[in-house]
Amino acid sequence: MRKLLAACAAALLVPYLTTLALAGPDGMERGKAVQTAGRAIILDRGEGRASVDLEEYLVGLLAVQIPAEYEMEALKAQAVAARTAVLRQMGKERSIAESALDMDILEPEQMEAAWGRETFQTAYPRLRQAVRETAGQALYWNGDYIEPLFHRLSAGKTRQGDASHPYLQSVDAPKDREGDGYLTTQILSRAEVASRLNSMADSPGLLPDEVPQRLQVVEKDSAGYVKEFQAGSRIYSGDEIRYALALPSPAFWLEEDGDAIRVSACGIGHGYGLDQYGANEKAKDGWTAAEILEFYYKNTELIAE
Repeated sequence: MRKLLAACAAALLVPYLTTLALAGPDGMERGKAVQTAGRAIILDRGEGRASVDLEEYLVGLLAVQIPAEYEMEALKAQAVAARTAVLRQMGKERSIAESALDMDILEPEQMEAAWGRETFQTAYPRLRQAVRETAGQALYWNGDYIEPLFHRLSAGKTRQGDASHPYLQSVDAPKDREGDGYLTTQILSRAEVASRLNSMADSPGLLPDEVPQRLQVVEKDSAGYVKEFQAGSRIYSGDEIRYALALPSPAFWLEEDGDAIRVSACGIGHGYGLDQYGANEKAKDGWTAAEILEFYYKNTELIAE
């Protein structure tokens, strides 16, 4: 499950380097704190060290984690999930080093460069609003912070958590089948499939002419995600195969397509916890952030610190 949480974060983004307290493009005001949480992130890169209020830091996290154009209640739900994830790592401490978080984040200048000035001027205030309106709120289970797993788009149903994650109960998400990127397909040669799978640390040692005969799904869960997959004589997790084949989701299958292999997948992400696309659809239907969080994280407590 820890690997799944790490997979939630976007990769190859430059970390947050400033406190957002400086005036940015067009003089947009960023000096007012969202709300001081009494918790801080220590920027421990290079030779210098600086402290950033947790609530300010969350704005940059949201910029990576969820589309800024999503409905406000969906953004607020994600803000609570992001805050809970940081506080869970922070524990009882009042601060934590940024390097210990291992989370990707965007500073305002990077947001503007990635989105363009016009979009940035609309999106940035919305992200700040989502953080401000949920200030201090976090999710608890049995007196402790939950592990708030989330993903972009389910395969039509979210996944059931294990004994350590009883609040991750499977829920139906039929509207996800209408979402952009729900179904992806790539055509690979047998040699490409063998090469990608053989690149795993525990290589199955496949030959191209053994594809797909020596490949099979061993087990899927109730939501349609691959739990175990056999390649050659070895058994791998669905996520291991997903990463090796560069798939957006472990809800995948392989089919022969003439001399090639058709590899298809449903959904985006691991399928556990908050379904962002589903949350956005619920927000459109009038659901509040609290209602969305209770739907995806069953029987948890939403507490403002």
